[in-house]
Amino acid sequence: MREFLFMQATRAIPVADPGLKSKELFLYWLSLSETQYFLRNELGKMCPNVPRTAIEPLHDSENSFRALTRAVSPPPSLSKSPRSSKGLTGISPKRRNSSRLNHSTSDKSGGDQASLERSRAADTLQDVPRFYYPNGKKDASENHQHTLRAAASVFQAKPGGQLNLEDFPALMKACKLPVYWKSPLFNLCRGMNGTVDLTGFKKTWNRVVQGCHDAASRFVYIMTKGKRRYLVEEDFADLIQDVISTHSGLACLTAAPEFHSRYIETVTARIFYTVSKSWNFKISISELRKSNLLEVLSELDKEEDINQELDYFSYEHFYVIYCKFWDLDTDHDCIIDASDLARHSDNALLPTIVKQLMSGVVTRRQGPANGVMSYKDFVWFLLSEEDKTTSRSVEYWFRCMDIDGDGILSLYELKYFYDEMVNKMDALGIESLPIEDYMCQLLDMVHPKEEGTGSQNSVGS
Repeated sequence: MREFLFMQATRAIPVADPGLKSKELFLYWLSLSETQYFLRNELGKMCPNVPRTAIEPLHDSENSFRALTRAVSPPPSLSKSPRSSKGLTGISPKRRNSSRLNHSTSDKSGGDQASLERSRAADTLQDVPRFYYPNGKKDASENHQHTLRAAASVFQAKPGGQLNLEDFPALMKACKLPVYWKSPLFNLCRGMNGTVDLTGFKKTWNRVVQGCHDAASRFVYIMTKGKRRYLVEEDFADLIQDVISTHSGLACLTAAPEFHSRYIETVTARIFYTVSKSWNFKISISELRKSNLLEVLSELDKEEDINQELDYFSYEHFYVIYCKFWDLDTDHDCIIDASDLARHSDNALLPTIVKQLMSGVVTRRQGPANGVMSYKDFVWFLLSEEDKTTSRSVEYWFRCMDIDGDGILSLYELKYFYDEMVNKMDALGIESLPIEDYMCQLLDMVHPKEEGTGSQNSVGS
C-alpha cells in the first residue's frame, strides 16, 4: 500500500525537472489524503490509547510542500515546456481536494473502526488487576493512628517525653514491631541531643508507612534511612551489635568485646549467603520477602537459647567457624593464603580448586587482593563445604569447577579435575576407577540437555 501511494506521488511530479528535491517529493506524498488515511490507520493500530486528535491529518505538511515548491523555481527551459506545465497541473490543489472528497467516507469508517479498537483495548487493560507491588500491598485493616496513640502513651510515661535506646523495647512492643528493629529505628528517629521525642517519632513513622506497606519494605527503609532500596553488609552492624549487647544467650560474648567484630562478620556473611541470590552482596526487598530473616528477627527475643536459632545467630556455629579459620590462619592476620587453605580438612582440596577459590572468581568480592581469602569469604567457603545440598552451595562449587567461566561444565573440565584427583589417590595408595565409569554415572544422574556437558541448572536439579 505504501509503495502504491508513493508511486502515485512520483507520477504527479515531472521527472524532467531537476530542481525538485527528495524532500519536496516526500512532503507532497505526505500531503496526499490517501497517505494520511493510511498513516492514521497504522498509528491507530500501534497506539490504541492515543487520542484521535493526536493523529489527525497533517495539513501543515501540505502547506510546507507549497512553500518549498514556490521557493525552488525550475530552470527557464523547463518552465516554458508544455510537458512541464502539464505535469505541474497534475499536482494542483483542485486535484487534491477532489481526492480528499472521494475518500471522506472511507476516512470516517476507518476512524470509527480505530476508535472502536482503542475502546476495546482500554476495556481490556481495565480488566487486568494490578499484580506488582514493589513496596507491598496496602492493608486496609492497619490503623496507623492507633499505633501512634500507643506510641504516645510510651513517651508520656517517660519524664520529659524523651526515649533512649534502652527505652525502645517498650515502644516496639506498643507499636507491634519486632524488638530487634529498635536499634536501626532509633538511629533513624534520633535527634541532635541523642534521644527521640514523640514529634520526631511521628514524623519518621508517617514517612515510613506512607510509602512502605509491608514488613520487608519498611525494614529496608529503616535500615538504610530511606537512602536505598536494597541492603548492604554495613547496614547490619548496629542491629547485630544490639543483639550482642541485649540477648541473654550471648552473655559470654558480651563480656569479650574483642570477638564482637568477628561475630558481626559471621552473622552478616551468613545472612548474605542465604538471602542474597544475585552474588552482588546486596539484598533487595523481593529477596528479603522470600527469605526467613524477618521471621527469625521477630522471634529472636523470645528464644532464650540463641543456639536454637540455626540459620544466622547461633553462637556455637560462630565458634566452630572462627576456630577453623584461626587454625588455618597461622600468622593470625585474619587473611589466609593458598598454602593455608590447602591444609583444610587434611589437604583434601585439589590444587585447582584452591587456585580458583583464591582467584576471586567464585564470590567476586571486592576486598583483599587476589591470592588471599578474607574471613567473610572463608565463612561462605565453609558453609558450602559443610552442606552441599543447598542451591547456593551447588552454585558455589559449580563456579569453582567452571574454569573457563562459560556456565557449562564440559568433559574437558571434568577430566581436568579427574586427573588431579587420580594423582592424589595414587599418592595415598587408593585405587581409582576409569574416567569412563565416572562419566557414565555422572551423566546418568544429571541427564544434561546437551550431550557431554552439564549446566548449573542440570547439576542443581
